[in-house]
Amino acid sequence: MIARTLIKNTKYWTGGVMGRHEPLYQFIPFSKQNQWKKVSPQKDICIEGFPRSANSFFSVAFRLQNPDAKCAHHMHAPMQIIKAAEYGVPIVVLIRAPIDAIASVLVVDQALSVRLAIQSYLNFYEAIWPLRDRFVISEFADTTQRPSQTVEKVNRLYGTSFRMEPISPEMKADIFEQLRSAQKELSLPENLVAVPTKAKAKVKQDVLQDLSAHPLLPSANALYQRFLEER
Repeated sequence: MIARTLIKNTKYWTGGVMGRHEPLYQFIPFSKQNQWKKVSPQKDICIEGFPRSANSFFSVAFRLQNPDAKCAHHMHAPMQIIKAAEYGVPIVVLIRAPIDAIASVLVVDQALSVRLAIQSYLNFYEAIWPLRDRFVISEFADTTQRPSQTVEKVNRLYGTSFRMEPISPEMKADIFEQLRSAQKELSLPENLVAVPTKAKAKVKQDVLQDLSAHPLLPSANALYQRFLEER
């Protein structure tokens, strides 16, 4: 158990470092299935955020209504956003309240250190803060309930014409079904599928106590509020 925890935290820390520094970012291993997620000048949009910030929900919703758009997403790396800005690719940065995003990360992998998870949140958003006028910020409630408003902001900022109808119950059900289908296709455990479940909610309650008392959390909350003020 100790060895597994050490290996997991070391890999998570290493991935975070590689995702923030361009020379190392080029060496992040990309499988053939995931190579298309990486940003390039040919992409039409970059959708990125810290893990568990509705990345999957928004990406699926966007692609359902813009099936021909080439999307970069799900790298969870600041350098993905930095490179997108360099290429002039429209960017949506997803953000969620730290206690909710980080708790959800810890639910996915309970071997992860609470301190490392919070520090990773800080590292992600601090790295892109200097570019805050180059992307659209979408808070969790907007991302999941009002994605059409986020896409409208993208169109205004970049002069694009992406589509996004208001989320209906039928559309939300379709998005969740696609996420569940992806879980089955990839044989992912329940805690990795990006759909709310009772089992995950129970584990999350157990995680929240340690997380809410951690001395680093106020710094993450303050950074989150700074981003909300920039919307």
